[in-house]
Amino acid sequence: MGRECKIGFADLFRLAKDRDWTPAEEQAFQSLDQAGKNAMVVALAREAGGIVTEDRVGTDGVTYTAFWQDEPDTK
Repeated sequence: MGRECKIGFADLFRLAKDRDWTPAEEQAFQSLDQAGKNAMVVALAREAGGIVTEDRVGTDGVTYTAFWQDEPDTK
């Protein structure tokens, strides 16, 4: 059983690419529709490894892909 470690998108990008994202890459991500953003999150999570993703429907009815780093218990 693991524990969830919440990370932000910049952290996810860094884990997947081993570098910070550029302003142009951030702008390109922001210009995507939600389905495109979700697809990018899933692709980066696969590339990074050790990242769990889950689709969740927001209160606005839109599906968002949540992600977190699954870390093993240290007990």
